[in-house]
Amino acid sequence: MAATARLNRDYAIRMLGVGAMLAGMTGWALYDGAAGYPRMNARYEAVRPELVGRAMTAGEWIKPGGGDGISEVERVFRDHGMRAPAPMLAKLKALNEQARGQTVPPEQAESFRARQVEAARELLDRPPRSPHEIRSQFVMAALAALAALAAFAAVGRKAGRRLTADETGLRGFAAQPVPYEAIRAADWSQWEAKRIVRLALRDGRRLKLDGWHFAGAEEVVAELLRHRPDLKPEDGDAPRETGDAPPGAKE
Repeated sequence: MAATARLNRDYAIRMLGVGAMLAGMTGWALYDGAAGYPRMNARYEAVRPELVGRAMTAGEWIKPGGGDGISEVERVFRDHGMRAPAPMLAKLKALNEQARGQTVPPEQAESFRARQVEAARELLDRPPRSPHEIRSQFVMAALAALAALAAFAAVGRKAGRRLTADETGLRGFAAQPVPYEAIRAADWSQWEAKRIVRLALRDGRRLKLDGWHFAGAEEVVAELLRHRPDLKPEDGDAPRETGDAPPGAKE
């Protein structure tokens, strides 16, 4: 009796979900690189002169104050009808942490503050998103797109495959049918945990049946062992006659 393994529906759904998530990341990165980041930088030009014109340290810029409890840098952006860019706030906080970590003698306090004011001014004089950050979004988009295509392709390749064990041998594992007598050995080391069996042929080729990728692998294995009982694994790793996806299987 012929037994056939086909694409596992659960595997396909998960892989397509991963592909869709990566496709979404591709679109997001493309949007940020082509529109989001440049628009943020363009809007910042309306606020930059006021920020650069003030002699304040990073700590003074981010310190909450006033009755509303927001920082001075956030107040400036709010007065211009905008929200302070998160990347800029993060950089100001990092600059403040660096300053707080230094011990300064009292006689050098004034010069130290002047350096911190200049450091904050240099930071605020730059756009929130650098050219490097903008370019990196396109690199990220390309990598995510390639990964998405790989996920979709993996499902597409397996969708049309049928792995069959019949009276004459195995079909669908290679370009030509594989007679049972052509199988030299079987590796069952991953069968119990992942439902994977690897077959070594006498001509040196190796074949794999993955029960997570293909539903019905147990039936194919049962038919294989009916014709080649000498390939049967030890009792502890004996194949199950029926079952769902292998325990602990991963994409």
